[in-house]
Amino acid sequence: MTSLFGWIQDFLTSILSSLGLVGKQGTILLLGLDNAGKTTLLQRLRQPSYVPGIQPPTERPNLESFRVSGVNFVGWDLGGHEAVRHLWDDYAPEGNAILFLIDASDPRRFEESAEELDSLVNDGVVDANVPIAILLNKCDLETAAETDVVEKAIGYEELLMKYSENRIEIFRISVLRGDGYQEAFQWLSSFL
Repeated sequence: MTSLFGWIQDFLTSILSSLGLVGKQGTILLLGLDNAGKTTLLQRLRQPSYVPGIQPPTERPNLESFRVSGVNFVGWDLGGHEAVRHLWDDYAPEGNAILFLIDASDPRRFEESAEELDSLVNDGVVDANVPIAILLNKCDLETAAETDVVEKAIGYEELLMKYSENRIEIFRISVLRGDGYQEAFQWLSSFL
C-alpha cells in the first residue's frame, strides 16, 4: 500500500511540476580539483551567512540541501584530490547539473583541471544533456587569470564542440565574497 501511495504522490508531483505549480528541484554535483572552493561554496549555499575559513580536504562526499533562485537543490560536494576523484564517476548519474570549480588564481593547475573536465565530457561519465557550469573561483584575487586565459588553457572551444554547446557555460565567481554563483544557478535552473 505504501508503494501505491508513493507512486500516486510522484505522479501528482510530476503533473503539478509540469504545470509550474510546484517548485523546481535538482541534484547538483560540485566537482573540481582540491582547493578550488567546492566545500566553501556548498556551505555558503546552505547558510548564506557562513564565514569561510580554512577547510580540510574533503575525504568523503558531503550532502547538503539548499534553495537558490526559487529552486530546491541537493548538492553533493565530492572531494577533488587525486585519491578520491574516482568517486566522480559513481555519483555522475545522480546529478541533474554539475558545478565544476576551477581556482582561477592557480594557473599551474589549469591543465590538470582541463584533463579532469575533458574526462567527464569525453568518457561518457556525464550525459550530454546535463548542464555544466564551469565556475572560475577566487576571481577576487589579484592573481586570478582572465576568463579568456582560462578558456584557452582548459580547451573551452573544444569542449563546446564535443559537448552539447548550449549545456556548458563559464562564470567568474568569488565564493569568499559571495559573488557570481547566483548567475550560474539561474542558468542551471533553466535546464531543470
